Amino acid sequence: MRIGKVSYSNTLPLFYSLKGFDIVEGHPADLVKKLREGCIDAGIVSSVEVFFNPENYLILPDISISSKGKVCSVLLLSRKPIEDIKSVRITPSSLTSRYLLEFIMKEVYEKVLPEVPEGEEDAVLVIGDSALKLREEYEFSYDLGGEWFNYTGLPFVFALFLVRREVPQEEARRIYTAVRASVKDFFADLGKGKVKLSDAFLNRYLFECIDYSLGEEHLRSLELFFSFMERETGRPAPDISALFLPL
Repeated sequence: MRIGKVSYSNTLPLFYSLKGFDIVEGHPADLVKKLREGCIDAGIVSSVEVFFNPENYLILPDISISSKGKVCSVLLLSRKPIEDIKSVRITPSSLTSRYLLEFIMKEVYEKVLPEVPEGEEDAVLVIGDSALKLREEYEFSYDLGGEWFNYTGLPFVFALFLVRREVPQEEARRIYTAVRASVKDFFADLGKGKVKLSDAFLNRYLFECIDYSLGEEHLRSLELFFSFMERETGRPAPDISALFLPL
């Protein structure tokens, strides 16, 4: 089984003790393309992929990359307050986050930000480890996970663990069991001091910013977000509850 791993710090727990699989690393947009084309069998990828191509996948239950409040690594960075921002540059790695930014700007701030090339922007949307590194360089920083939570009271689901439908279900369940065990092993070893992270912030980031569960609140959040995307794209939102791998 070929499994896609986004090359960001927040995927460390999902792959910490994962063995017996061929791990393929890449940025979010690259891994979505590989999964869509069948170059990999499964992967932790942007949640909007299941909105656009639900017929291709099953969702592994109980697993996500989400936030219940600030996510710390999906940021709108600017040198002026959000009320004065007129344009934005969006990292090409972003998929789910660009739609989340549209939601926040339209629903919360009642404005639309045109996307512009580098050098012409008032603000920049950055994700992953780049956001962790750049957050201190800008006067104004807007955490999209926190903005979503403040507006909806719900967690936001940035990524889902998807398996292509042609993968035998016993193999998909093997992936599910292994990933769940990896997350458990990672946090158990981190608590015991067996995992050495590069800095103290990364430790707080994984404990306080990232949520790896996928419960009822997460599903309500996905349904709300996908209803927005339905309005924006004109595509019908999938029935998320029908897409889960049966255990």
